[in-house]
Amino acid sequence: MPRFFFLVALTLTLSVFGHGGDSLVPKFPLANKADSLYARWLTSRAEQTFVHHAIKGVDTAAADILGVSDAVIAQRLATLDQRSPMDLRFTPDVKNSIQFYLGRRKEFLGRVIGRSTYYFPIFEAALDRYNMPMELKYLPIIESAMNPSATSPVGAKGLWQFMYATGKLQGLEISSYVDERMDPVKSTDAACRYLKKMYDMFGSWELALAAYNAGPGNVSKAIRYSGGKTTYWEIRPFLPRETRNYVPAYIAAVYAMNYAGLHGVRADMPPTTFFDVDTINATAPVGLYDVAQVLSIDSTLITILNPQYKLHHVPGPKDGKVYSFVVPKAAMPAYVAFADTLYATTAQRLKKAPLPPPTQVASSATSRGSNAYHTVRSGDTLGAIAKKYGVRVSDLQRWNGLRGTTIRIGQKLKVRG
Repeated sequence: MPRFFFLVALTLTLSVFGHGGDSLVPKFPLANKADSLYARWLTSRAEQTFVHHAIKGVDTAAADILGVSDAVIAQRLATLDQRSPMDLRFTPDVKNSIQFYLGRRKEFLGRVIGRSTYYFPIFEAALDRYNMPMELKYLPIIESAMNPSATSPVGAKGLWQFMYATGKLQGLEISSYVDERMDPVKSTDAACRYLKKMYDMFGSWELALAAYNAGPGNVSKAIRYSGGKTTYWEIRPFLPRETRNYVPAYIAAVYAMNYAGLHGVRADMPPTTFFDVDTINATAPVGLYDVAQVLSIDSTLITILNPQYKLHHVPGPKDGKVYSFVVPKAAMPAYVAFADTLYATTAQRLKKAPLPPPTQVASSATSRGSNAYHTVRSGDTLGAIAKKYGVRVSDLQRWNGLRGTTIRIGQKLKVRG
């Protein structure tokens, strides 16, 4: 990731909620799929340290658990290498990471393969637009486990794990209501532009990856310490420890994604793919839960598809900028028919319960990963807290495992999913 040190801990643990209430249009089949499918789209707490361990390096004395010889793996990588402008070589560290992906975490890898059906078309379109190697689409696997809401302990966010400053420098909006680091399309475009700058600076995609992880300053320093060497493998001993393992882990991800089926990994498909959704430009402010209600879309799905909106609220056009939101294609006829109703529903709700001002959002919520928490004070009620953060009481109950409405002073409540 574009910062000077790397730790990945994926903290999104969104519980599943099927949107209830009467709808204005018939239910769509896509919106009625099992909630467990939505849950498997996300990253569980058990997987939070997966990416970090893959990059940190695994036990070099571990038994060979791949079921094929080194020669076979080397030959497969050589085949991939011949098709790529990148240096996809087989080394002991690459093998260790491959063992970790394909030996210890097959189920997790299957979920990542499933997520790729949604995110890879976004990555591929951007890489093609900037004339960059298609193999770079595998980078978010080791950055975020392909989770757009992933947040590291140091504050890096999104599929491409941008820190605040780097995201702002790449033109991403990061405000109290919107964080485009978690926008799959916009963050991907920013990542491509950043990687392209690193490539132009160092003339090597492997060094560009190292700079993405450790920062260009550390790569330049390693080049000087190596006596002016110009390849990643030559300067590798002089790079930070995590960066020394970063490119091998990336090569292992490329191998794992291409040969997972031959190692017995089965894809765990998400409830929708990129080709099942469409994008709508908001003509006025609109709440994602209002979208779910009016268009009969599962509320969990609509928030998964639009992770960049912190309060699940899409702003209206402002200063020439238009905000968009993603819905299942099956819901487009309902949007055409009920767009006026949708925007009117949000407008009416905001009159009764306006969004908290940006300063209040920043000061009242204690950031913890991709979520936010509210500390219960004297006089607080669950209804008042829900109104303050623009969510529903049922959401607070679901996110915090509450069966009723009883809360206690000092209790920390999750106020964002």
